[in-house]
Formats: sequence, C-alpha cells, structure tokens
Amino acid sequence: MLTTIISFIIVISILVFVHEFGHFIVAKKTGVLVEEFAVGMGPQIIGKQRGETLYSIRLLPLGGYCKMTGEFPVDDEDEIEDVEHYQQAYENERCLFQKSVFERAAVIFTGPLMNFILAMVVFSLIFAIFGVPVSGSSSTVIGTILPDRPAQKAGLQANDKILSVNKEGVDNWSELAKKINNHPGEELTLTVKRNGNIEKIKVTPKKDPKRDVGLIGIAPRLIREKVGIFTSIKYGFKQTIGVTVGIISGVWRMITGQMAPEVAGPVKIAQIVGDAAKASILKVLNLMAILSVNLGILNLLPFPALDGGRLAFLGIELIRGKEIDPEKEGFVHFVGLVLLLALMVVIVYKDIVNIF
Repeated sequence: MLTTIISFIIVISILVFVHEFGHFIVAKKTGVLVEEFAVGMGPQIIGKQRGETLYSIRLLPLGGYCKMTGEFPVDDEDEIEDVEHYQQAYENERCLFQKSVFERAAVIFTGPLMNFILAMVVFSLIFAIFGVPVSGSSSTVIGTILPDRPAQKAGLQANDKILSVNKEGVDNWSELAKKINNHPGEELTLTVKRNGNIEKIKVTPKKDPKRDVGLIGIAPRLIREKVGIFTSIKYGFKQTIGVTVGIISGVWRMITGQMAPEVAGPVKIAQIVGDAAKASILKVLNLMAILSVNLGILNLLPFPALDGGRLAFLGIELIRGKEIDPEKEGFVHFVGLVLLLALMVVIVYKDIVNIF
C-alpha cells in the first residue's frame, strides 16, 4: 500500500507540475500576472512567495493550478485585497482577458502540449536506457499484465513464471498461449513461481469473439536492443504519436458505441501505478508517459472548464470578432466544473466498488 501511495503521488505530481508549468511559463512570457503556482489541491502545506507569485504544495496530490489574474471575473463577494489586486493588474494590462486571442490561446494550449512533450521525453529516455523492443521472449515469465483483465483480477503479477497449466508443464510462451487460448470460459489452475515460492492461481480466460480463443491479458517479456540517443528520440516521437492515435481511436470507438466505456479514476490509476512500481522502474516510466498523453488529450476535449473548452470559447470569439461576456463564460465553465466533479465522484465510487 505504501509503495502504491508514494509512486502514485510522485507520478501524478510530475504530470501536474509539467502541465501547469506550461501555462505558467507562457503566462509569464506574455505579461500575465501569475498569483500562484500550486501542485496539489486543498490546504497549503508549503508556500514560498517569490516576487509577485506564490509557489505552493497543497495537501491533496490530485491536481494543481496556475492562478492567473483575470482568468475569472471578480465580484463584490471577493475579498477587498483580491479586488484591489485585480484592479492594479487591470490598470497595468496584466489580466489574462486583456491579452490577444492568440496570446490567451498560447497560455491555455501550452499546458496540454507540455504533457505530450513530457511523454516524448520519457519514451525517449526508456529507449535510450533500456533499448528498443525487437521481439518477445520465449520464456514463460510474464512481462506485462493488462489492467482489468482476468490475469490481474486473479492476482497474477509481472515477473511471475508460469510452470504449468492444469498440471501440464509449459516450456515456452508459445505452449502457454496455446493452452490458454484453447480453454475460453473454462477455469484453469496455473502453477506459478514468484520470488522463489510456488503458488496455485485459478484464472478463467475470457473469450475473444473475433478469434474465438481464450485470453487472460498477459504478454511476454520483451527483448530489447540498445540504440543511440538520436535514434531513441526518433522512436520516442513515434511512440508518442502512436499512443496518441491509439487513445483518440479508443475514445472515438467508445463515443460511437463500438466498445464499452472504460474510465479509470484516481483510485484505479493509483492501483495500476502501484502494480507498475512493484514490477520495475521501466513499467513506471512507460505508464507515466501513457498517462501524460491521456492527460493532454483529456484537457483538449472541448468541454467547459477544461483547456479545450476555453480554447473553444476563444475560437468563437475569433469568429465573432468581439469578446464573450466574461461572466457568461465563467458561468458555463462553473457548470462544467460541477459536472466534472460529479462525474469524478461516480468514477471514484465505481473504482472502490470494483477493487473491494
């Protein structure tokens, strides 16, 4: 549990920091007053005022923000100090809404963009340090456990060595795959070697309707080949593009009903990160890169309160040739935020029910 919590906090903090830093650096470059740069949400744990910006770490490691003056309109209910702060920034033309459409778009878009850049950097590091996968190992040692598949639900883990299926020995991955494929919907007893101990694990392969075979959601270890730094960068870029296309394709298939919706909340993500941390640093880095792409795509969705929603309003403003009423736009984003929070509560509840 401790490994899961610590690894989850580290991964999420890095993703949020990079995303918010994208907003932060462009806001600074365009002259927008940044009041606070925070990692985490809720009560402040640590805070340091440097110049005009407060840098803080907050209690809940589930998010973060870059508070820019003029991002939301002020009203009579705000504290006098905040109103005066806003008025001073307004007089100096340092409010976000006073910047051009393209400057505001750059501030908003750079957050998700940094997540794609982070993914490319992490994938490049993986290829530079661990090499490029060229083939799968023939051994029966599990390299990858796919989430929400029979193997994970049965308790199988990466690095487990499968010795037999229903007391019939397996000498290589091809034999193992064949025995699993031939028994869709039938409970199998796997003899597994884990950390020197022998365990019996029961698992029922799920039938793949397309190929009419049983699958449990495991993959063999990968054999990797060392490559140079420039080749690593090239593969890192290609991998980021591939993951991005794959995720967008999956989202489209869910929207069009071609596949069942699969949404993971913080609890489920924490569990997946914890499993990766127990396996290897390679698994953690790979998962971090994939989550970074997910975060970038999620924030670009044209939904109110998300970066994509704000970009959509800027597009409308550009087409109309005049600003949208800040109060009306603020209200739309507020409604979107409430809906997102409600959805998050449902997802977290579903995660907890599925896990426990």
